[in-house]
Amino acid sequence: MKNLLSHSLKCLLWKVLWGLGALSLVMAWVAVYQRGLVLGLEPLAWYWNALILAALSAPVKMDCKDCGTCNAA
Repeated sequence: MKNLLSHSLKCLLWKVLWGLGALSLVMAWVAVYQRGLVLGLEPLAWYWNALILAALSAPVKMDCKDCGTCNAA
């Protein structure tokens, strides 16, 4: 049971990091389109946030073994 819980938390962490990275990339595009700040950040800051969040989510996903939860995403 504990192993399943830790695995579920790891999958949740991966999905949150990946989702925030994708959201940051979209916010970067919006900032470029508006040619200004979005929520107080410049486009380059949004791009760096997206890059860092994607880099943080990759090892979590690569550590995951084959399972129905992770493969469904």
